[in-house]
Amino acid sequence: MDNAFCQNCGSMVFPHQRKCGSCGKDIERPSEGGLIKFMIEEQPQKRTIEKENPDAPYLPYEPREMQMDIIADIRRAIDEGRHIVIESGTGTGKTIVSLAAGLEHAKRTSKKVVYLTRTISQSDQVMRELKAISSIKPVSGITITGRSKSCPLFAAENMEGLPPNVLSLMCDERKKKSQSGSRGGCKFFEKTKAQINDVMGFCRKEFPTSAELDRFCEKAGVCPYEAKKMLMKEMDVVVAPYVHILSEDIRTNFIANLGGEDVPLLLIVDEAHNIIDAAREQESFSITSKMIDAALDEFSVTRTSEVVEGIRSADLAKHLKSTVRQLATENIPFGRTEFKLGRGAVESILMKHFSVSSIDLNSLIEDMINVGERRMDALAERGDFSVSEIYALGIALRDWIMSDDGRYVRSVKASENGEYLSAACIDPSDIVTFMQEQKGAVHMSGTLQPLEQYYKILGLPRTTIARTYPSPFPKENRPVIFADDVTTKFDKRDPAMMARIEKKIVGLCNSVNRNTLVLFPSYKMMKEMRRNLEDGIEKPMFWEESGQQKRTMRALDAFRRGTDGVFFCVMGGSVAEGIDFPGEELCFTIIVGIPFPPPSLEQKAMSDMFDMRYGPRTGWKYTSEIPAIRKIRQAIGRMIRNETDYGMAVILDSRASEYQRQLEAVLSKDPIKDATEFFSKR
Repeated sequence: MDNAFCQNCGSMVFPHQRKCGSCGKDIERPSEGGLIKFMIEEQPQKRTIEKENPDAPYLPYEPREMQMDIIADIRRAIDEGRHIVIESGTGTGKTIVSLAAGLEHAKRTSKKVVYLTRTISQSDQVMRELKAISSIKPVSGITITGRSKSCPLFAAENMEGLPPNVLSLMCDERKKKSQSGSRGGCKFFEKTKAQINDVMGFCRKEFPTSAELDRFCEKAGVCPYEAKKMLMKEMDVVVAPYVHILSEDIRTNFIANLGGEDVPLLLIVDEAHNIIDAAREQESFSITSKMIDAALDEFSVTRTSEVVEGIRSADLAKHLKSTVRQLATENIPFGRTEFKLGRGAVESILMKHFSVSSIDLNSLIEDMINVGERRMDALAERGDFSVSEIYALGIALRDWIMSDDGRYVRSVKASENGEYLSAACIDPSDIVTFMQEQKGAVHMSGTLQPLEQYYKILGLPRTTIARTYPSPFPKENRPVIFADDVTTKFDKRDPAMMARIEKKIVGLCNSVNRNTLVLFPSYKMMKEMRRNLEDGIEKPMFWEESGQQKRTMRALDAFRRGTDGVFFCVMGGSVAEGIDFPGEELCFTIIVGIPFPPPSLEQKAMSDMFDMRYGPRTGWKYTSEIPAIRKIRQAIGRMIRNETDYGMAVILDSRASEYQRQLEAVLSKDPIKDATEFFSKR
């Protein structure tokens, strides 16, 4: 049987799959040929109301427990121009309550709601909820994605890896050709303005997901990316990935397309616990051996090269490579992979070698950038819009010199791919400044405690409100237990302890005939245990493969189609945090160890920074303890997605006793016996 798509949410479903993997709706398959039918379960949250609720006019459902309180709290905060930080348990309906409160405020104050998400599936959920709201109130919304995902020409030419600024240049060139009637233009752009009213009508009626809107536009011969840009100003809610706010360049264009800086915004940040790390990653960068080699190759075919004080910019790139190797050789001891560099460590070697001043070195770098820009201009004239490797290296080197000591950890590192320079951002001030400027915003997640860590690190105003709302689902449906006779603590991680942990995993997996998720603190540990686990577990097994997303997704699909398999993955990865398992797709979760992050230069620098700002031991708490507990709570939360789901989690680490309250965990002297009894009653 061919794969099909869920008629409720549009997600792909597979042969023999009994529930949709995205929305959890039951699938009824006919006994004979024909289309798959989907039966929508009537759950309390999905019971739409017949008349408007005066206390929550934009809530289209009969309210669940606590939802009216959440809406009232959000409304009060944003009406007063304050930020509100919310941890809201599974079943509280974070998406719908934030939209209900946000739209009520935005309509009164002429604001535009910008709903920030981490994943496509989250943005799809927003569109489904907006469609439900439209049944009682006039409302509109659209989901924005990057040019590489929405442009039909670039998608066909597999250009997703190119930087946004390069795609923008390529797009502008094709639009100019279309406008002038020249060959090589964009057939999709040419029809966009003429068809935009049809696209608008489709959006207002159907509330399509981003993928559905892309398909509609392509069928109509319209550019989805340009259509979305044109429609943003007209929509009440614009759903966008984090990067549209985190990247200064993208944010500038995004706000311009919304109507400019004069348009007041109401930000809703979904899965807010991810945004701080996303901001750090956005501002961090590296200078690798591969980058330098690529620039040197390009210099060899480039006739023009700037000369400053008798030095060619190509010579600067060549000596930069030997400088990185020198720093690694002299400073990284045996058995280590990194060394923190002081300010000017790279620059001083380069200046000494070429006998130039810091001003001359900066001029050399600027000239390297100019060579790269001229190279790109020459390529563009031939229809090649590739990024110059010389330009990329020059920009990275300039950023390296300009990076602030207080915000970056500069280091030299060694890996199997060679030595490289790393500039890791530990204090993303740009996004902090932007957030501070907002007059009211909603920050929410299912795992955000302690809330003070979030609003302190993000620098939110002192007037910020913090609220926690527990899940309304029965706690007895999801017991959490832990074993106190095993641990993955580094100083106790000997062969005997690892063998004991393996034995417990095997016993637990074999004792429960339900889909089981086993989560490890690292890929290394999972790899080390794999052979013994495969020898001992007597059921289908599936594995998350590091760096192999397609293979991992195929394995995950196969696991979800069954009812008695085991999927092995890593805490903090895409499976542990980004995918829900409704119904019987997942009933049993085994968490191996406490996933404290490994020590690193960046971890120590952040820890020291927080100790200095907020007091002793705060750094360890903010950088290690809280993220580890949050990862465990995220993993546990994969199981229970509605009030009829049930499941059990087992934590194999005695250190869980220190976090019993946060994890709602109880000690078990015999986890296998407790698990067997729990599932035998269901």
